[in-house]
Amino acid sequence: MDHAPRTMLEMSAALLVFLMAASSGLMLFQNGASLNRLAYVNGQAQDRSLHQTYTPISGDGSVSGAEVLQAIARLGEGDAEMVVDGIRFAPPLEREQLSSAGIRLTGRYRPAYERDASGYLQRLLLRSLP
Repeated sequence: MDHAPRTMLEMSAALLVFLMAASSGLMLFQNGASLNRLAYVNGQAQDRSLHQTYTPISGDGSVSGAEVLQAIARLGEGDAEMVVDGIRFAPPLEREQLSSAGIRLTGRYRPAYERDASGYLQRLLLRSLP
């Protein structure tokens, strides 16, 4: 066999091996990237330190007086304080201390949030709507 055809066959085989290695490397890279993305999404869904906040699907974002009273009754240790039309409710709050005299159960309230520099909720302000 002559030298030129043999060199051409060797170069063709080397090119074929190179293309196979490059395509398998690309497939491995894409598979690893998709698995990494899937692991990130699953880890984020299972992270208990992230909480989804309530946003109304429709409406103006106001809450009823009954919801306000229920939220005050559920104040626990370490929760942020609530201020309803100037009346301050801070945890720990005994249910016997809870008086609904200042809260209109049929009224609507607009929430406003006060947060610290790290983003933690410090105070929830609720103002009644006319």
